[in-house]
Amino acid sequence: MKILQFEYFIAVVENKSFTKASNYLHISQPSLTAAIKKLENELGYKLLERSTKEIKITERGILFYQYAKDIVHTYHQTVERMYDLNYSSNPKIKIGILESTSKWVSSVVTKHNNDYDGQHYLIKEILSTHEIIKAITHYDVHIALSNEQLNHNDITSIPIYNEDYILTAPINAFPDIKSIQLKNLPLILPNDSFQVRKHLNDYFIRHEIRPQIVLEVDRFETALNYVHEGMGYAVIPKIYYQSHNASYLNAISIHPNIKRTIYINFHKKRKHSTRVLSLIDMFKQYWDFDGLHET
Repeated sequence: MKILQFEYFIAVVENKSFTKASNYLHISQPSLTAAIKKLENELGYKLLERSTKEIKITERGILFYQYAKDIVHTYHQTVERMYDLNYSSNPKIKIGILESTSKWVSSVVTKHNNDYDGQHYLIKEILSTHEIIKAITHYDVHIALSNEQLNHNDITSIPIYNEDYILTAPINAFPDIKSIQLKNLPLILPNDSFQVRKHLNDYFIRHEIRPQIVLEVDRFETALNYVHEGMGYAVIPKIYYQSHNASYLNAISIHPNIKRTIYINFHKKRKHSTRVLSLIDMFKQYWDFDGLHET
């Protein structure tokens, strides 16, 4: 019996579908079905009752699911700690961020490091909702930021601030204009796989705008490079405008405006260390968590 089999069974139960679970796990449905059948054969009893319409978990399956969750949780924590011993006596803190949050996150992490001398951190960009959920539930990160609330039974998702999207343009492109509509403008946008693009697509549909897209990119940094070159105008989060790459570009409010909320997310059942919990608190305090910070 392998830990992977436990993870496959957990995915089927939580997705209530072999099809959804196979998509989540990025494996074929026949491979997933065969793995579950092999697990049942090794155990000697049925975990799931299958029909053409739905999947039902058996009584033994419910008990096994609870045991499997505990085993997988312990396994990932143990592996994480063993790897971390290569770096320091204190396990590294792993943080998933959005590109647009990198500047203010660096301030918070630096302050945290001043309080906990010698702490090791791992920062990685995670851009899609699916990948963020996967990283948290698979214990690949302790903390992750998202621009959508994560609806998952094992994840705490807390709003920390709101911000507007703005249009970036060369300094002399729109003299004396403080607010602008996106209709008929050559736009540089994130590609379809990112959360930001989903927000923008919803906005275009809601306001009956057929966007004139000249370029799709993977990073805001790349988008701003092309704005500097005069190829078009990029829609970016307002906080990201503080970045070095936005130098010598103008920030123009969009009318009607587009807003988003940034969330901090972490595993609600994971036993986080005092250091991780203190960093979560610092993230929240940076934005005055008593009330959402408007930008």
